[in-house]
Amino acid sequence: MKVMIVEDEVLVRLGLKKAVPWSTLGMELVCEAADGAEAYEMFVRHLPDIVLVDIELPKMDGLSFIHYAKTRRPDAKFIILTCQQDMSYARSAIQLQVADFLLKSTLDMKELCDILQNLSLELRQKRREAEATGEEDMNRSGRRRRFFQSWLDGVLPVPDPDRFDVQLKEFSPALKAERYQAWVVQLHGASLTEEETESVSEEIERLAVRQFGSRYLGGTPELPKRRWHLIFSGSAPASDAVRWKEAVEKTSGLELAVAMSAPFADPYGWRTFDHQAADLLQAEFYGRVGEVYAKDDLISETMSEAVLKLKRDMYERAGSLQFEEMKRLVGDLCGALKQPPYLHPPIVKNMFTELLFRLWSACEEIVSGSVSANHRLVDRFYAAVRLDELAELLLTELARAGEEVRSHSQDDKTKTILQIKQYIKTHLHRELSLQETADAFYMNSSYLSRLFREVTDQSFTEYVLREKTELAVALMKNGMHLTQISEKLGYQNLSSFTRMFKKVRGVSPSRYMDRT
Repeated sequence: MKVMIVEDEVLVRLGLKKAVPWSTLGMELVCEAADGAEAYEMFVRHLPDIVLVDIELPKMDGLSFIHYAKTRRPDAKFIILTCQQDMSYARSAIQLQVADFLLKSTLDMKELCDILQNLSLELRQKRREAEATGEEDMNRSGRRRRFFQSWLDGVLPVPDPDRFDVQLKEFSPALKAERYQAWVVQLHGASLTEEETESVSEEIERLAVRQFGSRYLGGTPELPKRRWHLIFSGSAPASDAVRWKEAVEKTSGLELAVAMSAPFADPYGWRTFDHQAADLLQAEFYGRVGEVYAKDDLISETMSEAVLKLKRDMYERAGSLQFEEMKRLVGDLCGALKQPPYLHPPIVKNMFTELLFRLWSACEEIVSGSVSANHRLVDRFYAAVRLDELAELLLTELARAGEEVRSHSQDDKTKTILQIKQYIKTHLHRELSLQETADAFYMNSSYLSRLFREVTDQSFTEYVLREKTELAVALMKNGMHLTQISEKLGYQNLSSFTRMFKKVRGVSPSRYMDRT
C-alpha cells in the first residue's frame, strides 16, 4: 500500500514519518507535500492508496485537494488530521466520503495505526472483488503506472525474499534487462485539456509498443510539464526515435521533441539517466525545437573561450556605457552561444543578468535615479524560454538606458567625460593609454586630452593614476598583498607599482598605510 502525507507543518510530517511503523503495516511512504497545489501534483504522479491530509493548507485547502484527487483516483482513501473542531469541516469531510477525521491535539498513534491497517484490509478486499468481477485490467493499469512512477522517483524497493511487494511481484521482469535507455518526450504547440493529454499518453504508449515491442518497458507522464518519461531495454539508435516521433506527430497532429540518454546497466539508475536525457532538451533554448537529441556532450557547464572573451568585452562596454558597441556584441555573443556544446540556460541567464546590473550601476553614476534596477525585468530574464527572447530583452533595456543617458540635463561634454571615466574604471587592471580610450569613443586623442582637462581640471593620465591608487588603497585595506595588487593593476613588477604610487601619493604604499 502506497501512502502519502499532506501537511504544512514540518514537525508534524516528521513525527508521522517516524512514529508510524510503515513497513510493519505493509505500507510504503512514497511522497509528501507541504501545500495543496504540490499535493495534487504529487498525487497525480504517484496515485497513492492512502493519504493523510491536513485541512488548512497553503495554496489549496485539504478538502479541495481531496475533491480534485478523487477525480483522478476514486478508490483512494483519505484520513483527515486537523486542529479544527468546526462541525462544518466534519460535514464536508463526510460528503467527500473520507475514511476518518482525527484531531491532532488528541491523536493516538495506536489508533492511527489501527485505522491504517483496516483501510489496507478494505482496499485489498476490494482488489480481490475487482478480480472476481472482471475489473482487474483497470486496476492493473493503475498499479503499472504507480510502479513506473515509483521506479523513476527512486523509491522502488530492491527485491527482497523476506518482503512481499505486490508491484515487484507483478512487474519485476522489467528490472531484469541487461541494458536500459531512458527517453524524455516533450510536447510542444497547442495547449491541451487533461483528457486530450491523456489521449496523447495512450498514443505514445500504443506506438511505442507497436514499433519497439517488448523492448519498450513502460513509462510515466509528467502532465504539468507536458512530458513523458519512457524506459527501454537495450538501446535504440537515433534513427529509430526519429521514425517513432514522426509516427506520433502524424497521428496526433502535435509537435514533439525526444531526448535519449546513454545506455546503462543498473535499473535503479533510471532516475539519473532520465535527468541526463532531460538536460538535452535544453538545446531548445537555442532554437533547436522539436528534434531528437542523443549526444551526451550536447549540453555543457563550461564557457568556451569565445564566449568568455565576449562576456568580458560586454562587461567593460557596459561599465563605460558604450551602448552601440554593446548592441553589436549582443549579436556576437548569441552567435557564439548557439554553437554546440550549448551552455546550460541558467548559466546564460546569470551572465545576462550580471551584464544588466553592471549597466544599471554605470548609469546610476551618470544619471542618478533615472535608470535603476528593475526586478520585474530580472524575473523576465529568468523566465525566458529562448536565447533570442533573452537577447531582445537586453537590447530593449540597452535602448531605454541609452535614451535616459542621452536625455539627461548635463551638457554633452560632461556626459562624454563621465562615460570616459566609467571606461577608465573598468580598465584599471591594465595600462590604459589616451589613444586607446580615444579610439574606443571614436574621438581624436588631442581633442580628448583637451576636453578631459577642460571638464575635470586634470589631465587624462593624472586621473587614471589617481584612480589606480584609490583602488590600490581599497585593496590594501582589504588585506591584499602589494605584489598581488601590483599584478591586479597591470604592473609587471612591484617596483614599478611602488614608483607610480609614490609619485601620485607622495609616499610608498607601505608608508601610506602606516599613516592611515
